Amino acid sequence: MNDHTLWAEQFEAGTMFQAMVENCPFGVWVIDSNGWVAFCNRGAEKLLSQGSVKSIGGCISDHLPNFSFSDGKLSYSGVEIGEFQNIILLPSSEELRYGEVSLSGFEDAGGQQFTIVTVHDVTSQIKAWYALRDQSERWNLALEGSQIGVFESDLRTGSGRASDVWYQLLGIIDTDDKDSDREWRERIHPDDREKVEALDAECIAGRVERSEAKFRMRVGDDDWRWMRSILRVTEQDEQGNPVRVLGTMIDITPLETALEIAESRRAGLEMLVENAPVAMAVLSIDGSFMLHNDACDEIFGYTPGQLEQKNAWQLSGEETLGNLRGEFERLLASSVSISKIEEKYTRPNGENIDISIRVSIYRRKTRSESRLIVQMVDITEAKRLEALKNDFVATVSHELRTPLASVHGALRLLSELINKNGSEQIAKLLNVANRNSQRLTHVVNDLLDFQKLTSGHFSVELTDVDAVEIVRQTVFDSETFAEQFDVSLIVDAPNFPVLIHADAQRVQQVITNLLSNASKFATRGTKVEIKASIDDGAFVFSVTNSGRGISPKFGKRLFEPFSQQAEHLTRDRDGTGLGLAICKQLVEMMGGEIGYASELDVQTTFWVRFPIISFGER
Repeated sequence: MNDHTLWAEQFEAGTMFQAMVENCPFGVWVIDSNGWVAFCNRGAEKLLSQGSVKSIGGCISDHLPNFSFSDGKLSYSGVEIGEFQNIILLPSSEELRYGEVSLSGFEDAGGQQFTIVTVHDVTSQIKAWYALRDQSERWNLALEGSQIGVFESDLRTGSGRASDVWYQLLGIIDTDDKDSDREWRERIHPDDREKVEALDAECIAGRVERSEAKFRMRVGDDDWRWMRSILRVTEQDEQGNPVRVLGTMIDITPLETALEIAESRRAGLEMLVENAPVAMAVLSIDGSFMLHNDACDEIFGYTPGQLEQKNAWQLSGEETLGNLRGEFERLLASSVSISKIEEKYTRPNGENIDISIRVSIYRRKTRSESRLIVQMVDITEAKRLEALKNDFVATVSHELRTPLASVHGALRLLSELINKNGSEQIAKLLNVANRNSQRLTHVVNDLLDFQKLTSGHFSVELTDVDAVEIVRQTVFDSETFAEQFDVSLIVDAPNFPVLIHADAQRVQQVITNLLSNASKFATRGTKVEIKASIDDGAFVFSVTNSGRGISPKFGKRLFEPFSQQAEHLTRDRDGTGLGLAICKQLVEMMGGEIGYASELDVQTTFWVRFPIISFGER
């Protein structure tokens, strides 16, 4: 090869090298031993705000502020950018730009030293790294705030790593050199591990998309808490085998505790309902049976298991239990929570029964979540017996009333005839007969009144009446009766009229009954005090006597029908045990109240209150 050929080849190689450098995407500067730019390519010009004319011959530190030249050596100050090394700031008038720099040196044929500076614009990579870092920090903050622990397991090594929150959930503060998979295996409850590992194996094998498990983990030394984890396969090898899984874990102890309490309460409710002596059921708002006992099947005439598919509003026909549904709607629309109704029901076999139903409503925030609780008793036989009793009382009373009136009238006439010419002994016998006929008449009247009240056939005629006048007249009419028990009546009443809206005859009947009881049970030789007054817009009438009083035990059923105090206290006093029950119903029918206060062996006061219409004028 001759010199010309060698020179041509060298020239061509140099030309080719220069072309490659010129078109290189990196910025390339050649710096002499004095720090001056001897050469820069097009890529370098693009990285600078100045052009190549100014660059060549200028000092490198004028173009790249990060560089400095001292003692014939070029150096630069880096920028702290996380894991990146050798990063410099590039000049820009708009926003920060970053470059990755490398330095190399060479010596020319004349022995002069040069430094080659290569800079690659990595602004987009740095910004992407910043964005990824910020996103990671936001996710970490979100996970920490929501207390969601994240873990990752390498199936090839059997080791794992987890987020700080994951360790915090287990009470682990020092997380250095911790293997999350080992911690999980050591802390999971022995009774739960096999089940959870079986679920995870299904997911790892690809038979399910994810594994969701609930288990107990030991937190600290001796505290067991419930956790829930969700796990997925996130990476597979070239053969499609899973190599990495990612999952989350949260503490669900409060939820589990609440569920345990709810389940315990439900079990208790089911036991209560099942063992209740009456038929009980819990209904949804649409009438579905949510819970019921065997007694409920029996009362509705169904076999066990049938009511679950039935609607309470349409049992044995669309109209059956219609009143119950209406009562449910009424309770929902009001503030009342409990009521009682009676319903006629036809069983599937055609048998008609009467049911007494106690209705309670359990309100929730939404209407659809409200529940109806019903307790039911078959009162068919009780109503039949009640009807028989009422018929018997009515028949006996009517059959007795007419003969008694005749006997009473005859005895009065006979007494008048005998008293003129008869002996004292005959007069006494006639007096006893007359008194007993009056007693029987009183019993019959009480029975008739009570029968009418309980059957709903009793009515009162309300008008504006003078309560003071009724009190004075009734006391005057009762004086003769009181004298039989050596008792005197003392009245303390206003000297002006007090108008109330009531039935005068029934008010007089109430007062007469109270005066009769007070006289019979007062200590002989004492006074019965009758007081009428105005108190807080109401007319109050009270009767007070001194005597045996009423025991607290008997007081609980004082106003119930046929109730009388123990025989050893009352055997010397006659009565039906219906008087006070009749008084209570009459007073309440007229819009009033009745009550009593008693101190054993001291005194007893019965009182009645009626709203006042007006007072002071007739």
